[in-house]
This record gives sequence, C-alpha cells and structure tokens, in this order.
Amino acid sequence: MPEKKKQHYVPKFYLRFFSTSQNQKKIKVCLKRTGKIIQNADLEGQAQEDYFYGKDLEREEWFGNIEDTTSVVLKEVVKTKFLPKNKSDDYYWIWLFILLQAYRTRANADEFNDMVDKSLKTVMKFEPKFKDFDFDTHFFAYDDAIEKTLDILLNSLPMMMDMQIKLLYNDTSKKLITSDNPVSKYNQFLESRNYPYGHCGMASKGLQIFYPLAPDLILVMYDPKVYKVGNRKQFSRIQINETDVEFFNNLTCLYANKALYSTSNVTDFQFEKILERSKKHQNQKKLELKQFEPVANDNETESVIVQHHKTPFMLHPNLSFIKQSQHAKSYKLSGYFAEIRDERYRSRKNRQH
Repeated sequence: MPEKKKQHYVPKFYLRFFSTSQNQKKIKVCLKRTGKIIQNADLEGQAQEDYFYGKDLEREEWFGNIEDTTSVVLKEVVKTKFLPKNKSDDYYWIWLFILLQAYRTRANADEFNDMVDKSLKTVMKFEPKFKDFDFDTHFFAYDDAIEKTLDILLNSLPMMMDMQIKLLYNDTSKKLITSDNPVSKYNQFLESRNYPYGHCGMASKGLQIFYPLAPDLILVMYDPKVYKVGNRKQFSRIQINETDVEFFNNLTCLYANKALYSTSNVTDFQFEKILERSKKHQNQKKLELKQFEPVANDNETESVIVQHHKTPFMLHPNLSFIKQSQHAKSYKLSGYFAEIRDERYRSRKNRQH
C-alpha cells in the first residue's frame, strides 16, 4: 500500500482513548443508520478515507505534525484529568486541536458542499440562460472541500480567541461516547431567546463546543461572557451528572456521520436508546436560504445576495454544570441575522453558518 494512503480525519491516538482492548487496537462501533453493532472493530480502519486530504500529502503531514504535539498534551490530560495551565502553550494546542477537529471531517466537507450546491442553484435561478437547466440531476461541489473549510477556519481563528476551555469529569455509571465527527456545537443562550437564525457560527454569541475526550472526560469550549462553568477558578474535574451525559451522547449521535464509538462499557441497549432519542431531533438541523431581490450595479449588471444559516438542534437541556451570566440575562438581541460575540466582527454577520 502506498505510504499514507489511508488518511484519518479523526486521529487514531484520540480513538484509542475509547478502545475496548488493552493493546488499543479495537473499538466498539455502532453504525448510525442501521444500528448494527461491532463489538471489537479494527481501530485502524475507522474515520479514514484513501487520500482524504490529497495525494500530495502536504495537508496530511501538516495534521500529523500537529497531532504529534497535541497527542502528548491530551494523553497527559486523560491520565491526570487536569488541563494545562490556563492560556499556556499547551492550553492553546488543545484549543487549536478542537477547532481543527471540527472542520476536518467527512461530515463537515459534505455539509460545506451542500451549502455550495444550494447557494449556487439559488443564484442560478435568477439567470434566464438556466431556465431549462435540470437542477435535480446536478450537484455542485468542491473536490477539495476540506481545503476550503480549513482556509475559512484558519482565517477566522482570531474570532475564537475569546472562547474559554474547561474539562468536565464524568464519574457516573454512564460513559461518554464519541463518533466519526466528534466535535458538536450548541447554544443554550440563543435557544433560550428563541433566536430564529443560526446558533452555531464561529462568532455566535453564546456558542458552546463539546469534545468527548474519554469515557469519563469531555472538553467544553464556551463564550465566557454568557456562561459560568463551574467555579471561576476551576478549570478541571468539573462534575457532570447522568442527565448531562445523556445529553452529550445524544448530541454526539446527532453530529455523527456514520459511526458511533465507545469502550465495551457502553452496552448495546444503551446505544439503542441513544439512537432512538436522537431520531426525534435528527431532522431539525438543515440549511436555510434567504434570497434577496437582485440589486442593479453601476456597470449595468445585477448582484444577487443569498443569506444562509443552519437551523440548530433544539434539545432544551438542563445542564448541571453551567449557568447563564448576569450579562447574558440582561443582554438585548441586536436584531441582525447573526448575533455576534464581538462587535468588531459585526460587519461579517452574513458569513455566519
């Protein structure tokens, strides 16, 4: 087999935190669509595709270098159940790794191409020359969608610098699961305000990002102006209860592409209940497009503006470890199509998705 042909979009070192075997080569898999369970699947073959990042290996090697550094940091976190010092170099390696993981998966590439396809078709319908075009038989997509989404992420990282990371600890009898798209997003703040547009854009006020790190650990990245997580000086071992674990597992399932992963401590029946609960909400998240009438330009051409956002999952959780701040409770929504954390990015509001 050619070198580095199989390229993982969820790193192997991370999946080993959920391994079922002592040698960390096996993992329990639940297929999302059918519910089929594989008790001891080959960990090596999970969450990967041939040349997913390209045959030139440039992006694959770039991710490999980041994983080499971050894996050391995260293995220590899993072992000690403590985060590195707040705002330290190791802390920011975790910060970067969470965001990269959110944008490097097959699920994210497919979601991006779905947005490209629907947006382009919406604009094309304003052009008379496409009057007889069969839109249903064509799908517009980027072959290098991952490159495009990662470029967007890397250019947008300054928007995320305000987000805080803390480590939640699960010592209940229920264990956390993960998936082939392990980073999930939520926004209790905008959900509580019945906000009608996108909740989970990178610059959204009240954004929450969750990343199961091990069966007993989950990282949370959140808007610190809106939420209080644990005590102000407590960054690690923040206790969660069984209801919290149930919410996280349901959200992980909703964000999963094809496969859920766990140790053998998660029973087949528990997977069955997770799938059953998630089906009630699976169709909530979809791409919404709003088109505006063409605007005439000085050069006698017309511009068409298409605004898009993804409708969020609405689970209405009552999480034990988090509260809205006084700032959040008194905050008045701006009325824009995107509710932005930082006023400096207000002019970019229509880029939220």
